Amino acid sequence: MVNLRQIREVLIVSSTVAKTKEYYDGPADEIYKQIWQDNIHMGTWETGNEDFNTAQEKTNIVMAEKAGIKKGDKVLDSGCGYGATARYLAKTFECSITGINISEKELELASQRTREQGLDNLCVFEYGDFHRLKYPDQSFDMVWSQEAFLHGEDKRKILEECFRVVKKGGKFVFSDIVMIKRNATPEDEKKIHERLQTSDIWDFDDYHKALKDIGFNVRIEETWSEKVAPSYHAVATGLRENRQHIESRVGAEVVDKTLAALDFWVQAAKKDKIGQVFVVAEKPAN
Repeated sequence: MVNLRQIREVLIVSSTVAKTKEYYDGPADEIYKQIWQDNIHMGTWETGNEDFNTAQEKTNIVMAEKAGIKKGDKVLDSGCGYGATARYLAKTFECSITGINISEKELELASQRTREQGLDNLCVFEYGDFHRLKYPDQSFDMVWSQEAFLHGEDKRKILEECFRVVKKGGKFVFSDIVMIKRNATPEDEKKIHERLQTSDIWDFDDYHKALKDIGFNVRIEETWSEKVAPSYHAVATGLRENRQHIESRVGAEVVDKTLAALDFWVQAAKKDKIGQVFVVAEKPAN
């Protein structure tokens, strides 16, 4: 018997994936390459004087330390961007990384950078939708992700897939942007939905409950919201400083629209309407 609800859900997810792919493979790719550069995630500032890229690299270090990643681990980087984190993990811990992404442009540059650094024996990048992972059950020692799930249409399905492919006793390590629903107005929610092209925006509690319901043991759960405003502010500042060059490649309309979105993110973060969650969870060994 045909389940119309399931068909509808698959179509909605497919539509969201297509929109996200179109966004990252479109003019936005130029902005990400030039301004975000190789790391596409929030930064961690120790002194407040670091540049954004240094702060982003610090985030990789902090997450890896808290994750307890080990030499030889087989890791899935879900939503790998340009592969900077994968290369850092491979180089530092001599682990094997599979990076997945729906952006062909990001995958192409990730593979190029990895070959240039001589790490293609440890890192492989391939097309993959985190709603439907192609890997067999218990394929990885760790599943890793940084600010990628916010684009997902069915976040519970994403977490279920992570649970399925990680080995028993393995870890699920991720950070993500969340909407703090108690502080967000309906107009705020509308802008966030429009910006991310998805109807499924989660709060801290949504992640906490789903992880436990699915079967993960949550080992570390931290609020990293203080990283959000300075990160988006750094991107907005970089875009303004490089406006002439970027505008010559993508046009004034794209730059204006991107700056408006970044300024909204900064103000929303300052007013505790959006935040960031960091989690280390474990799949039970038995």
